Amino acid sequence: MRRVLALVRVAWLTSTSYRVQIVVSFGGILVSVVPLYFVAGALQDLAAESISAESSEYFAFVVVGLIVYQFVSTAVTTLPRHIGSGITTGTLEALLSTRSRLSVLMAGIATFPLLWTGVRSLVMLAGASLLGATVVWSQVLPSLLVLALIILSFLPFGVLGAASILAFRTAGPLAQGVLFLSAALGGVYYSTEVIPSWLQDVSTFIPLTYGLRALRRMILLGEPITAVGADLAILALFVVTLGLASVLVFAAAFRYSRRAGTLTQY
Repeated sequence: MRRVLALVRVAWLTSTSYRVQIVVSFGGILVSVVPLYFVAGALQDLAAESISAESSEYFAFVVVGLIVYQFVSTAVTTLPRHIGSGITTGTLEALLSTRSRLSVLMAGIATFPLLWTGVRSLVMLAGASLLGATVVWSQVLPSLLVLALIILSFLPFGVLGAASILAFRTAGPLAQGVLFLSAALGGVYYSTEVIPSWLQDVSTFIPLTYGLRALRRMILLGEPITAVGADLAILALFVVTLGLASVLVFAAAFRYSRRAGTLTQY
């Protein structure tokens, strides 16, 4: 844990050295919520029936979807981006020369971007609440378990992307494909109930479908975590199966790269 925190501290110091960028980033979040509020208000009557099982307000529905999608994007893209950058700049070689285990290094790399996304998401949720979005704040802490399962179900795709970079020096279209399918079929902008039936079958293979449904029912409708147990069980299954598969693939890619002598060669 100490070594993970050390990597987080390095990332924090690097990010806070660009103070103007931080201010602009937070300002952009608050500004982006305003047009979303008006657009969602115009579509409220059209969407009310289809989203009734998850939210009474389309504005809050979309805000939660976008917040979770930010976490998904971070989980999918962070490791491939940092591994690729580390190979190019030589920092990966320096990290691998330490006594830290590879799993610790990867955890340290992924932790700060996820924490930073959490801070930005909290600002967005607070801004939406000020504009009238109904948020059951007492359910925010319990809903963190759901959010953690969502992140853990998508981190394996980031691990697979990192494995591809180690072996082939490119992650290919994996991240873009996962993010597109999640946004289109995972219920970010609209309920999965409104998409064609054959696409609904596809959405059952997307972890975000279950995660968003559970999270919205808790944080927007105030339902207890026990009411979303079925969705959480499926999410946990995704975490276990995808996590195991990604670890095995990454280990194979790491061994291949070491044998080929290309582990730190761009």
